[in-house]
Amino acid sequence: MERLRRAFVFFALVPGFVGVLFWPTTSSGISGASLTVGPASGTFSVGSIFTVSIYLNTGGNSVNAVEANLSFPPDKLQVVTPSAGKSLIQIWVSQPAYSNEEGTLKFQGTIPSPGINTESGLISTVTFRVKSTGSATLKLLDSSRVLLNDGRGTDVLGQRGSGIYSLVLPPPAGPVVTSPSHPDQENWYKDNNVVFRWESFPDIEGFSYVLNDSPVDIPDDISEGLKTGVTYNNLADGVHYFHIKSLRDHSWGGVTHYVVNIDKTPPSVFEVGITPSDRTSNRNPLFEFGTTDQVSGIDHYEIKIIPLEKSEQEGLPNETPFFVEATSPYSRHLELGRYDVVVRAYDRASNFTQSSKKLAITKAIFEVVKGEGLNFRGSFVIPWFWVWLFGILGLGVLVYFGRLVWIWHRQVEKHLEAGAFKHPDIAPKLEELKNKQKEYKSGGSTNLLIIGIILLISSFAAGFSVQAKASERSVLPVEPPVVTLFPKSVSNDEILYIGGRAGAPDAEVVVYIQSEGNGEAISYSVRTDKNGEWFLSLPDFLNPGKYSAWTQLRVGERLSPPSSKLDIEVAKTAIQLGEKRISYESFYFVLFIILLGALLALGAFLIYHSYHHKIKKAKLTMEIQEAEESIRRGFVILRKDIEAELELVRRTKLTKGLEAEERLREEKLIRDLEWVNSYIGKEVWEVEKRL
Repeated sequence: MERLRRAFVFFALVPGFVGVLFWPTTSSGISGASLTVGPASGTFSVGSIFTVSIYLNTGGNSVNAVEANLSFPPDKLQVVTPSAGKSLIQIWVSQPAYSNEEGTLKFQGTIPSPGINTESGLISTVTFRVKSTGSATLKLLDSSRVLLNDGRGTDVLGQRGSGIYSLVLPPPAGPVVTSPSHPDQENWYKDNNVVFRWESFPDIEGFSYVLNDSPVDIPDDISEGLKTGVTYNNLADGVHYFHIKSLRDHSWGGVTHYVVNIDKTPPSVFEVGITPSDRTSNRNPLFEFGTTDQVSGIDHYEIKIIPLEKSEQEGLPNETPFFVEATSPYSRHLELGRYDVVVRAYDRASNFTQSSKKLAITKAIFEVVKGEGLNFRGSFVIPWFWVWLFGILGLGVLVYFGRLVWIWHRQVEKHLEAGAFKHPDIAPKLEELKNKQKEYKSGGSTNLLIIGIILLISSFAAGFSVQAKASERSVLPVEPPVVTLFPKSVSNDEILYIGGRAGAPDAEVVVYIQSEGNGEAISYSVRTDKNGEWFLSLPDFLNPGKYSAWTQLRVGERLSPPSSKLDIEVAKTAIQLGEKRISYESFYFVLFIILLGALLALGAFLIYHSYHHKIKKAKLTMEIQEAEESIRRGFVILRKDIEAELELVRRTKLTKGLEAEERLREEKLIRDLEWVNSYIGKEVWEVEKRL
């Protein structure tokens, strides 16, 4: 019955708390809770076990739900048990879970309202067994959460701690072992021939030893003799362990373990990337490189940039380049010329793989010279006055010719749309032909039929029209950080950066920047690396004016005094439009690009309309030729009619005299015949001249 009651309470409460646990977080500005592990460091031997506790500091807040997700290296540590016996968690949403294959731990639970407020509350303890030598980090992941008891599930987790542990072999319990070939047990070597030496005493009766891949092992009880050394040749890549014990008074003693790390294989082959390209006018190209090493891992990269051309200064020999250690991406200012870029990737055993690539730094076709003009391939500078003058004049000329060609194009289009028979050179002839055909009835129907067919054909041709439109963040006093990297000058179109060194690794450096104009101050946070180095590049530009900058170092809950102030004056060298900044150099260059674009657009406009004007003019000429030919055929037929009627008049004149009216008729027929002959004799080239 008691079990049923507990199950009821559990299943009645858990859904509500799960809802709180997975309630979407909100940005309320509350923070300060932290999750840490203890001990945060330590040295443990292979085969031993040690316990780590996970603690919660609510930062003065009342919280009711915790999710702690951790990771560990599964090749070095193994979870024995994730104890959940003593814990501040009252209701586990799910039992503590772990995976020795993936190296993960998960704790998820709630505390009923009003929650808990603590500075060092125990969530759980975890027992690990050490599997192999090296360094192991127990890390609280970003997915961990601490939720407020505010009904909204606000996440107030601000800091996540880590534990770093040194894992070593057990102390020697047998003979003292050394290796002349591999003296440091933490280093990697590419020599795969290993020599071991050990001490011996007069009462020693023999030694037993073995070399294998097990960190802790016990050699068998068979003596290998009294020799004090052994050599192993051609060992495979990886970690090898030498185990030895001695026989004294017919009893075997303790075992000494010695580790040897061997890596003869160089890192994987890789390519060097150059941005923007391996042939560029940018004198600060970006070199990118990276690879992997399966055995010991990548230690560092070295780069050498070798000039392939002689020094520009006569009499001075070229400087001998040397390899420098670098990280990707790497950038360096280079002069014009050709280079070989050589990058070496070293593993921890000093094997390296080399990659090279050719680079050419060339002159830009056009380069903006601030305050002067355009530099044409480094040969001469065109002043801005002449750039704008010739640009505007060229724009004007193109506009004029573009308009002229557009007018011609439209005229031809209109004639094509209307048809050849309505062209000014054709319409009058057609009208005269119709008038004459009314006078001479003979053959009129034939003429009209021919003209009708031609008009029907031309109406289909007149429908042809071509249109086109032109269209991207102890107890000893904390010292403030030391600033070693700071720009001598900065403008409002340049990013301000600041860097230096602090007295603590993985600590927080707070940088303050205050305007002397309005007194407004902003702060930024950055973490130091393992050597205490730090660097900050502001995410935004600063407005023109005078500023002061200073720093503080935060180590845990301790805060250093402020550093001495640095004075900054931000010069105005850019046009500001809202949050956008455009340098004057960029502004003039953009104007130049716009002008150049307009010139190119007008040039394209001119070419387009000239081309289509030519095509449509040829089409119109062909249609006019066809219309001319049709009209000429009409006039030929009309001439036959006139000749026939004139012949009739002449016959009448032979048989009898002509009356006055008939004489006038004869004269009109002769004039009409001469007029028709003049039309028939005209060539098309005369029409082309008028077009």
